[in-house]
Parts: sequence; structure tokens; C-alpha cells
Amino acid sequence: MTGLEKIRWAKALIEEESGARYQFVVGNVHDDLYLDCSAQTNAGLYLTVQQNGKTGSYDCVFKGYTRISSGYHNAKGMQKLADEYKQAAYFLREMAIANISLTEDELATFVSELKSAEEQQINAPQMGM
Repeated sequence: MTGLEKIRWAKALIEEESGARYQFVVGNVHDDLYLDCSAQTNAGLYLTVQQNGKTGSYDCVFKGYTRISSGYHNAKGMQKLADEYKQAAYFLREMAIANISLTEDELATFVSELKSAEEQQINAPQMGM
């Protein structure tokens, strides 16, 4: 599988299985690639794309983080939080196994695909008021 195929697979896996709580997006100022987490997500995922000094390729590094720092929860709330951590850990394991590394052209292609999809959503005609 090429790096481009891997990053497309990662996007589909993370966005679909999380119910779109995580979404791959492109930065507004620079064409930086990152993961956007919904405000309701407590167990977050972080993505950074770093150029590898030895190979020149762009390595995708995924990390997890906690957005919630305190608070009391009943059993249902604790189970929801536990499920979020479990899913984040699953995504992190899958991304570590995939070991996603992109060439400069693959990264540019993926970023342009994301930007094109975002532009289509913005320019789509709105129904109703």
C-alpha cells in the first residue's frame, strides 16, 4: 500500500468509526494537515506531519490526549468516557501499525483532495432557509 492509500484508509477509518467526531482538515493559513476533534470529545486524537530528515518523507505521527481535566460523572458518563478512550487507543494502535509516511507529492495530493472536498461543501446549494 502506498502512503497515499494509507492516509486515505486512515481518514476513512477514523472519520467513519468515530461518527465524524474526528475529521481530517487542512489549516487555513498554511496547508497543514491535522485532525479536528468535536467539542463533545473528551479523549482526543492529535496528528502532526513531520518531515523525516533522513528519508525526506513526511511521517504522520498520531497521539492521544485528554480534553477533560476534572468533573464528576455517573456510571453512564464514566462508561462513555471509557468507550472514548478505548476507541482512541484502537485508532492509535491501527495508525502505529500502518506507519504512514508520505512523499511530498502524496502529501500535496491528499491535502488538495481535502481542500477540494471542503470547497464543495461550502459551495453546495443550501435547501430551505
